[in-house]
Amino acid sequence: MDNANVKLSLKEKLSYGASDCAYNLVFSVITTFMMFYYTDVAGISLMSVGTLFLVVRFLDAVAGPVVGALIDKTHTKWGKVRPWFLWFAFPFAVIGVMTFSVPNFGGVAQMVYVYITYILMNFVAVAVTTPVTAILPNLTTNTQERVTVNAFRNVGGQIGVIASGMLTLPLVNLLGRGDQQLGFTLTMVLYGVICVVLLLMTFTNTRERVFTPKSEEPPFFKSLVAMLRNEPWWILTLLNLVIFIGVVAKSASIVYFFKYNVGNENLASIANGVNSAGMIVGMVLAPIFARRMKKRNIAILFFALGILGSVLLHFGANMISLPLIFTAIALAALSGAGQSMGFVMLADVVDYGEWKSGVRSQGLITSCAAIGVTCGAGIAGWLSSFILQANGFVPNQVQTLVALNAITFNFVWLPVICGVIGIALMLLYKVDYQIDGIREELNARKSAESAE
Repeated sequence: MDNANVKLSLKEKLSYGASDCAYNLVFSVITTFMMFYYTDVAGISLMSVGTLFLVVRFLDAVAGPVVGALIDKTHTKWGKVRPWFLWFAFPFAVIGVMTFSVPNFGGVAQMVYVYITYILMNFVAVAVTTPVTAILPNLTTNTQERVTVNAFRNVGGQIGVIASGMLTLPLVNLLGRGDQQLGFTLTMVLYGVICVVLLLMTFTNTRERVFTPKSEEPPFFKSLVAMLRNEPWWILTLLNLVIFIGVVAKSASIVYFFKYNVGNENLASIANGVNSAGMIVGMVLAPIFARRMKKRNIAILFFALGILGSVLLHFGANMISLPLIFTAIALAALSGAGQSMGFVMLADVVDYGEWKSGVRSQGLITSCAAIGVTCGAGIAGWLSSFILQANGFVPNQVQTLVALNAITFNFVWLPVICGVIGIALMLLYKVDYQIDGIREELNARKSAESAE
């Protein structure tokens, strides 16, 4: 383990960041535009869409542990995690195109196509994003370096979010020439090509330095029991669940907010860019703060700033003041840096689990923590559509005041509620105060084993 206490080259950091850029370039289109595409382009009812989101996300909760267990059992000349970027780069891109190519034949056949493609899309997304998180504990054991490398990942991810958020609708209009159905398909083809290139860059230029010899790997059941007894893992899994309810509800509502509340859906592209820029600022600041602050305290700080931004957004929405709205969006976006600290803390929780139980299973721990992400996203999709449906929202029509307030609730107040709960969960997280001693003891154990 001592040999893994290294600083990574700039090339490797950038290549690691490329993985999340690739993932978000494609999957941010799913989280931001999927509901809009299904309801306003493909003509599917809100309740059907909400049910789809909920059902599929809970299927994803099964997919996560399966992928994690498979990662833990993967042994290749490239490592345990790296080959997954190679294996799933092309399927992720191709199925992304298929998901935004819903045929117009309507009825049951259309819904069968929608369910199949959306289920496949979410499964391959798990097979891409789980390795992005799972490889972090294997790159280095250096605490500060993990924070820095994670910042590259998050900035790369936000570049993907900015690109998809700001360019998707303009590209849809440009490539589709008035046909949004065709425009979305061709846009996803373009994103898919870029995605494949970036994931292959990650595969080529990263290296795994922390590993458990195959002979020492515990059975799956032993790993599962050890994970379930890992209290910090539960905290971070619940944090993922809560925060992603807020993140996805806000993301899915942004087009609706600017189309119906503000009256100009094209401003949604600018708002996505402002949101991502705010997140990048927070993620650049996080490693600087980490030199003097505990990771959980950084998360609390950014969650609090996010809540403040959302409150300002409420006033901007009431006044229809674009300068205040965009300023509030940028401030609220800082909460994304708080959520991103969870990935670094999860790497620490892998070490904590090994220290406590003697079992190191980063694939299972990171993938099962992602259950919170997938279930949170599913709950957010269902909840957002339910709130709109219950308050009389009708696609492509002038909305009632009640329906407009429902859109504002999804866009503003749901993230506030989730931020408050996130702060409460972080106050329960104590590993930051133990991790240095844990790593020293793990290193001592490794040294003792090597000497025998």
